Amino acid sequence: MSKTLMVAYREFSSTVFTKGFLIGIVLTPVMILIVAGAIAATQFLKGPTPAGTVAVIDRTGKVGPLIQQRFSKEAVDKEVQELKEKAERAVEQLAGPAAQQGQGKMAMSFGQQQLENQVRALESVRVELLPSDTDEAAAKEPLKNYDVAQARDGSESGKAQRMLVAVIENGVLDRNDKGEYSTYGIFTASKLDPEVKGRIESKIDKAIVDARVAGDPRAAAGKLSADDLRALLASPVSDTKSVTKEGIKKSSGGLKVMLPMAFMLLLLMSVMTGGQYLLTTTIEEKSSRVMEVLLSAVSPMQLMVGKIVGQMCVGLLILTLYSGMGIVSLIAFSLAHELSVMLIVYLFVFFLIAFFVIASMMAAAGSAVSELREAQTLMTPIMMIVMVPWLLWLPISRAPNSMFSVVMSFVPGINPFVMMIRLSSTEPPPTWQVIVAIAIGVLTAVICAWAAAKIFRIGVLMYGKPPNWRTLIRWVRMA
Repeated sequence: MSKTLMVAYREFSSTVFTKGFLIGIVLTPVMILIVAGAIAATQFLKGPTPAGTVAVIDRTGKVGPLIQQRFSKEAVDKEVQELKEKAERAVEQLAGPAAQQGQGKMAMSFGQQQLENQVRALESVRVELLPSDTDEAAAKEPLKNYDVAQARDGSESGKAQRMLVAVIENGVLDRNDKGEYSTYGIFTASKLDPEVKGRIESKIDKAIVDARVAGDPRAAAGKLSADDLRALLASPVSDTKSVTKEGIKKSSGGLKVMLPMAFMLLLLMSVMTGGQYLLTTTIEEKSSRVMEVLLSAVSPMQLMVGKIVGQMCVGLLILTLYSGMGIVSLIAFSLAHELSVMLIVYLFVFFLIAFFVIASMMAAAGSAVSELREAQTLMTPIMMIVMVPWLLWLPISRAPNSMFSVVMSFVPGINPFVMMIRLSSTEPPPTWQVIVAIAIGVLTAVICAWAAAKIFRIGVLMYGKPPNWRTLIRWVRMA
């Protein structure tokens, strides 16, 4: 037992206490925080700031003044205030009380600053109303000479550069025989930023709608403005809460959808990382003949069990690290009630089952070959176990208690992943199904470990041509 633990410690320390592991696994959360901080720091960075004029040829005589009004400083200030209020409401809906502190406050500040930067980016754009009989070709000619650098240098000649021409025809306000409005023309300089063009077009769209509403006698009779109609037609926002035994809690529909996938990814990532390390270290020790030295001190069984236990601790470290980050994030946003203690317990239980199944197969494959590329031919069953839950998580999470989901829960190899998807869904399975799935998983792990031990005992000291699956089965019968 002591020799097995020594092998396990050696396997764990040789994996964890390396620069590659620390950078790739342990420091990943730190890198995420650094990236999040860098993104938050960009809230003061502005996007493309256009400079120049927007020429409007208004055949209707009604839309042009409204477009000018949309670009005025008063209109911009009003739009900024409205967007800030919407951002506050959106964050409060998502985070609840946490919106006023910590991450919620930071997210609110970041969102408001970004929206304000986008709106105020058009403050330097001037609207030029051209006569309704202006020749389009002549109006579009200055667009060929638009220079972005000169337009932004602040000079009067730069500000006077024409970057966009809008042609508003009468049909945009009057319906045709089919009851449809006609389109209007937008002509831009070739170097105009698409984002800027979209913002300008949005303001023109709203001005046209304002003109339609102002000219409609039904709206005038009801004393309804375009803003009134927009408010009336806006989709209502619900304030959804969950009723739990502890009281009424904030509910997040998006979180409920993503939770099964998050648990499955946690399981896959921790199991496959530890299993992959086990495969590579076994092949490296065998090809470098270190395995022969190790077997002079310990038995093949002690070596295999020690390696599996050591890499299991690596997987547990990864699982604890990332699941802890997720739990802390949910607590920070007042969504911890979406998780239960038993769900976390089941996560670790099914991790142990899944890891022993995968690790046993990895150890068998690693001991049978001398190079990593030779192991690829033996990886098909392992990749099937990994890919099937990934391909089926969406239908299983949508119908967790369907016949298909129940059957998949009892299929050896993939049942730990399927059960975690079902347990974290909106309809958890009955307790008896969980117990049966655990029993099947444990039995599968025992059988895989038994077969892997026989293959490991023979293959670990064999060199030359890599075996196929028929040979491996023969080794199991022989040992």
